[in-house]
Amino acid sequence: MGGGFWSNATYNRVTGARLRAGATFGYDAEVRSGRASGPHPSLDPSLPNGLGLRVRESRDSEEHPLSTPIVVGFDSTGSMGSVPRTVQRKLATLFELLVENGYATDPQIAIATYGDAVCDDVPLQISQFESDNRIDENLDRLYLEGGGGGNGGETSQLLMYYLAHHTATDAWDKRGRRGYLFLIADEIQVPISARHVADAIGDRRPLGPLDVHSIARDVSERWDVKVLLIDNWAARSQGSRGFYSELFGREAIVDVEDPEMIAETIAAVVGVCEGRGVDQVRDDLEARGAWGVVPDAARSARAGGAGRAGGAPRAPLALGPGRGRSFDSMGGR
Repeated sequence: MGGGFWSNATYNRVTGARLRAGATFGYDAEVRSGRASGPHPSLDPSLPNGLGLRVRESRDSEEHPLSTPIVVGFDSTGSMGSVPRTVQRKLATLFELLVENGYATDPQIAIATYGDAVCDDVPLQISQFESDNRIDENLDRLYLEGGGGGNGGETSQLLMYYLAHHTATDAWDKRGRRGYLFLIADEIQVPISARHVADAIGDRRPLGPLDVHSIARDVSERWDVKVLLIDNWAARSQGSRGFYSELFGREAIVDVEDPEMIAETIAAVVGVCEGRGVDQVRDDLEARGAWGVVPDAARSARAGGAGRAGGAPRAPLALGPGRGRSFDSMGGR
């Protein structure tokens, strides 16, 4: 997976027409109208691929000889359902920064959502890794369930379990380089069970321990986890910053104050972790009308991050000051 090249012209023509017509996220509309149910088959983690394997792969190719795997994990519960729509509007900006500005070598992106396995019908969706406009197609296939059960958390660790046990990347296998997991989150994690893993992923028996600390350790072996923290009422009341800092370190927390800046945040973090100068990243974002990245903690960061095998994790980037709508104003659970 991961062949082809991103085309801004195709994105502007196809997605632009859907945006103007109010017809984006077509599969979500099909589920809500009763014409479909469950996750889209291409995003269902329990279904095998053409080789009979339940795995997502980021592979090198003649077109992309040095693939950089990136997973963007959205929260599909009620408080955060607008974020995928926002990112879809910014995909062109994301690829301009990653590819045209050289922030990442041969980026391959998988789109994922997580919810609450305790009560949601579709607690996990994940696409294959793609390098071209199929990324946009995968966004359009998401079912934005809008669930969550008011049980004081969600089950983002179900996505982490999948990445730890059901992904294969040439970045790791050939070069010992971790991929990036961007987890867009506000709430803490609540426990999952073997039944949740079996129902959502199809593992009759879990392939590793299911406590939150073990899953965090397992996913961190091959994935550099960045928690894009939405510091709303739910996050503050549950102590989400402390929770995720304990799992992944304070350096993994990236503050996001405005949903319009998610795509730029992802590009900026990848760019700095891959060695792009902080001042250059800030200039690039400001040239696109985005707010500046505040890089104080990243200035002294040396070789590390996802792309450096065994390197120390980098310090966080914070975006600010915020402008526009906050997540609190959009309503949290």
